[in-house]
Amino acid sequence: MKLRRLIQNLDGIKDIKGKLSIEIKGIACDSKAIREAFLFAAIKGLRFNGADFISEALERGARAVVMEADPDNLYAVRRDASFIYVGDTRHAISEICRNFYGNISTKMGLIGITGTNGKTTTSYLIENLFRVKGEKAAVIGTINYRFGGRVIPAGNTTPGVVGLYGLLSDIKRQDIKNCILEVSSHSLEQGRVDTLFFDAAIFTNLTGDHLDYHGSMENYIASKARLFEKIKRGGFGIVNIDDAYSKKIIETVRTNEDVRLITYGIEQGSDVYARDIDFSSEGLAFELCIKGDCVDVTSSLIGRYNVYNILASAACGVALDMSLEQIALAIKELARVPGRLEKIDCARDFSVFVDYAHTEDALANVLVALRRLKPKRLFSVFGCGGDRDSSKRPGMGRIASELSDRVFITSDNPRNEDPMTIITDITKGIRHRRNNYVVERDRLKAIDMALKEAGSGDIVLVAGKGHETYQIFKNTILPFDDREVVRRILSEDTTYKNL
Repeated sequence: MKLRRLIQNLDGIKDIKGKLSIEIKGIACDSKAIREAFLFAAIKGLRFNGADFISEALERGARAVVMEADPDNLYAVRRDASFIYVGDTRHAISEICRNFYGNISTKMGLIGITGTNGKTTTSYLIENLFRVKGEKAAVIGTINYRFGGRVIPAGNTTPGVVGLYGLLSDIKRQDIKNCILEVSSHSLEQGRVDTLFFDAAIFTNLTGDHLDYHGSMENYIASKARLFEKIKRGGFGIVNIDDAYSKKIIETVRTNEDVRLITYGIEQGSDVYARDIDFSSEGLAFELCIKGDCVDVTSSLIGRYNVYNILASAACGVALDMSLEQIALAIKELARVPGRLEKIDCARDFSVFVDYAHTEDALANVLVALRRLKPKRLFSVFGCGGDRDSSKRPGMGRIASELSDRVFITSDNPRNEDPMTIITDITKGIRHRRNNYVVERDRLKAIDMALKEAGSGDIVLVAGKGHETYQIFKNTILPFDDREVVRRILSEDTTYKNL
């Protein structure tokens, strides 16, 4: 595509240096992904400035560069490359991707899910809705990106704009007309979905997380609300009305009279609600009610918080014009979600669950759900990620110590931080009189300790990493899957334990 066409109607162009007649064969924001005749978007991020990698991009074959206009950082233009100076590179590259790949969201149905917790489980449930409906659907989310028989490990919950458009283009080429996207607050703040529009947008909940990035809960909810400004005419805004921050989302939905609002909640009074909920070790059973019409549903998912995830998907089923019976069948047929309160078959007289919980609210929800199963004792093994919101660490320590009989505090993904610094932050939240915790920085050893101590009727929760198959340290990434670690330890694989 000619550069002239690629930047056609582009907002915020400040200056252009070079020819617009050159042919552009691809787009990249990473200089190492540049190929011959690509356009390079020099985005300024939190840690790196793309402008510092322009030389590398040009050496790799970039023929055009889009960058923010900065009088103090004008780049020496080469004869064989064109420079487009803009006010906002992130927004510009989103528009450029739409021009390059086409206006994809007008050619397929997009369902966006946002919220602190519950996005992944809700996406799996909605994927099942489409399966029952007899339609193909792709999923782009935290665990992986899957479509047409392909499963691609996820780098981010929501890929960068170039990667996202590339995936959607591949999905469209395979004649898949529906895509479910987990939409993170970072992606909304950074404009990754600026030029996409959604048939339905779902808000699950908002609790403390990512405050190192957003700065405040007000900024955090404002970023989430952006998704609900991007609903297509005649589309649906689906909102958890029981959540304290739902008012902001509902206000945003109601600013567009062409968008229909569907509320859900456990308390009667919402459009979609649950009643007569039965919790057990086998899962959930309740009456699903949609504007007065009810049907019995069962699910192998555990816990009150999963009732909300089921209700969110049921509300989406309403938007998809599905019957109550179809919705109930889709809910029933979802056996498990990887790393989401996933029960590990261990052939012991105690139970082990692995979960992704890495916020105060998520950890509390999971522990309360397991308490409902009436264990003799409840053990928890968890840590907190490094280079992430540190404000939640003391709260997670407090919650774990209050809701568990025994806590094993360890490392998660320490990244560039000292694991013991993270652990110290966690223990600051534990009240001095409580002595029901131990510290073991080695995650494998901590899990081993918990499993060795567990006895008949106990439950062990290994939390924080869920589906992840790695552990990130300052200078290395090691293979580490909590589920596999549990299985190997219980099988008494000494080779594995001595790693």
